[in-house]
Amino acid sequence: MSASTRPRRRLRLGAALLAALTISIAVVTLLGLEPVPTLPPELNQTLSAFSQLLVQLAAVIGAIALFLGVLNLTRFHAAQLRKFPRGLYSLLLLLTLFGVLIVRALERGGVLRVSEGETLTLSLTILDVAQVAVESALAGLLFFALVYGAVRLMRRRVTIWNALFLTALVIVLLGFSPLGGATLLPEIREWLLSVPVSAGTRGLLIGVALGVVVVGVRVLIGRDRTFRE
Repeated sequence: MSASTRPRRRLRLGAALLAALTISIAVVTLLGLEPVPTLPPELNQTLSAFSQLLVQLAAVIGAIALFLGVLNLTRFHAAQLRKFPRGLYSLLLLLTLFGVLIVRALERGGVLRVSEGETLTLSLTILDVAQVAVESALAGLLFFALVYGAVRLMRRRVTIWNALFLTALVIVLLGFSPLGGATLLPEIREWLLSVPVSAGTRGLLIGVALGVVVVGVRVLIGRDRTFRE
């Protein structure tokens, strides 16, 4: 056996062991989610407890990964503060991050209270205000991007599909605006959103679900590319 083939065989052996461990954990987790009628009740309880333990471990690992991601984000933007003018955006991000964390910590400690009820909190209010502002800005940019894209599309090549896209775009945009009138364009807009758009969205969701099932089956049978290389 040559020296060059030994690392490859070790890598394949490690990938095979990792695939076997992943498949075993996946099968045990699936068996623990629902009791199997053919198995004894004690074994079903053991599998259920082990499955819940694995799910909790996955949640803890995800939380740790999120915390490390926040630390990495903070370190990166702290290093960008020396650069001008890009450092202003990093400064704004860091101030927002630490401001929301401090407000949330004070709320958890009972220092800050917006109202007597438990539903309305200051951190959620800040989040809603920021989210509405960002969504409004993105909606305005999306409007101009769609109009500009439609104009460029018609200037490049005029086809029936381009004309159909431009017509649907104009109807939807005018249907949301006060210029759409009281009945005609809003009704057409609602039909477009409820029938073609809804059908396309459901088709995309079905495709995503099938992709998740295929990837899960490939992991379970050990045919995933990560385990074969």
